[in-house]
Amino acid sequence: MDKKNDGRFVFGADDKDEPVAYGDHERSRLDSLSLKVTLIAVITPCLIGIVMLFGYIDMNRRVAAFKDTGSKEVRSASKDMERMVSSLQVKNARMEKLLDEELGVIKTRLGVLEKKIGKAQKDVDFIVATRLTKKQTEARFGTLETRLGKNDKALALIQSDVDETIDRTRQLEKKTAADAKGLTRLKADLAAARKDLKDLAVSLPTLSELDKRLKKERILLQVRIDEVRTSLDMRMDSIEKADQGPPAPADPPAQTPPPASPAGTISEQEIGG
Repeated sequence: MDKKNDGRFVFGADDKDEPVAYGDHERSRLDSLSLKVTLIAVITPCLIGIVMLFGYIDMNRRVAAFKDTGSKEVRSASKDMERMVSSLQVKNARMEKLLDEELGVIKTRLGVLEKKIGKAQKDVDFIVATRLTKKQTEARFGTLETRLGKNDKALALIQSDVDETIDRTRQLEKKTAADAKGLTRLKADLAAARKDLKDLAVSLPTLSELDKRLKKERILLQVRIDEVRTSLDMRMDSIEKADQGPPAPADPPAQTPPPASPAGTISEQEIGG
């Protein structure tokens, strides 16, 4: 058999056909695409989950540290942080669901595409095995090129879906970053509330100081009661003498000084502290 060269095929006289390498480039593209989608589907939820976990642990630690203060601001901030964490969890679940749906569609299309590539490979093997004529070979390869064109369109559609999924993932990441900024502001508000609570605790008097002030008030009150009682006794005596008639002139009795308190004289300045 003479050698023929139509620009694409070479048929030798030794009746030995070279194996046709077909589909390697498409398979490498599919493998790369599948790897990218898998990395996006696995790494993104993991990163979001880690950020949420550390944020939630830090939030619980700070809320537990101020749980006994009973401050309305701290409780309100805790509820806000819990709502934000719950919102992040809902968004994460929504993103995972979206990625699962997109991966399902992509896997289905990849399966169909692999079947088509397998069928095309079988056709190529059949052509090589049966030693078709040039016209028949051109007809078969024309059919294969048509199928490959359809496969390229399917790959372009899959790539478009992947790009859309990546855009949605980036938008979710931006929203997550905005929520993280809100958490930072909330932490700053918690720190300010914590400082205010500490200042309030320092300004309040202790129990011992209150006890001392109460004792001073009791002593002063007892002194005033004794003074009033002495004054009333003196008035009652003068009234009784007035009822009995004019008394004989005598020296006026000396006023009895009020009894001294056991604790000594206490001024109002001392009581005021």
